[in-house]
Amino acid sequence: MTPRLRPAKRRAHETIAVQHEEQRFKIGLGRELICAEAARLGPVVEVFINAQKVNSPLDVLASDGAILMSLLIQYGHPIEEIARSMKRNPDGTPASILGLAAAEILRATEEGGT
Repeated sequence: MTPRLRPAKRRAHETIAVQHEEQRFKIGLGRELICAEAARLGPVVEVFINAQKVNSPLDVLASDGAILMSLLIQYGHPIEEIARSMKRNPDGTPASILGLAAAEILRATEEGGT
């Protein structure tokens, strides 16, 4: 079994507000800090997802899914494969908030260079 890469106690956090299927969510991306002084960010190491209505069934499912996605990332599963494995709509867009979060991580990874 691959060892788990535990996130550092101090890390950067980016919050993205999104709307999916007429529901509002906040996606949080926890990233390693490579150099705090230069604000250089490392890879995404954890994911948070919250629905607009806290503790609703949708919020709980989204949050639990984000925890599982975080564990996949921490155990070294490539984000490209996670994003590709998520269900898609006929037009190719993510079918779920988890798929949208995976796409956002992929985007952040490509923009950040790590």
